[in-house]
Amino acid sequence: MIRVIAGDARGRKLKGPKGLQFRPTTGRVKEFIFSYLYDLVQNAKILDLFSGTGSLGIEALSRGAEQVTFIEQSKAHLRILKENIHLCHYESCSRVLQGDVFSHVLHFGQSGEQFNLILADPPFKQNLRQRILQAVEKACILLPEGLLIIEHEQHDENGGCGSLEQIKARKFGHCIVSIYR
Repeated sequence: MIRVIAGDARGRKLKGPKGLQFRPTTGRVKEFIFSYLYDLVQNAKILDLFSGTGSLGIEALSRGAEQVTFIEQSKAHLRILKENIHLCHYESCSRVLQGDVFSHVLHFGQSGEQFNLILADPPFKQNLRQRILQAVEKACILLPEGLLIIEHEQHDENGGCGSLEQIKARKFGHCIVSIYR
């Protein structure tokens, strides 16, 4: 079961798809991410890549984020994402986009849009960490004081990425949370 763990929607149950393909961010991982971010979430403009059910972005809104842009490719997950945003009454501070994450990142870069925080929880089996780092850096969509947080597996190698420096990494079972500035 997915729940919002803190803030004004604390305890709210979120919907999730059924099946073994679904890998929600655990409460322990969310608690680590948002404890680390602490005050940085307040009034922040956030990009939630590979949104799935919206668990990370909704947690950010519950903790005071100004706006979250959710990007999800799956139509089934998009439907659940919209239901979860509605359940928490966050329609006015949410923007939901369907499609390829990398196309949207490129578009944001071309339009000059930037974010305080970027949260990415990609499908683990696709090993997308390096591609996400390169896309975010090339598009210049992270504000200078902003942070990029990527959930990934240990075998998803980090070959380094120009101006984005890994400042923290924490392991939770098979999941690793890497934070970049």
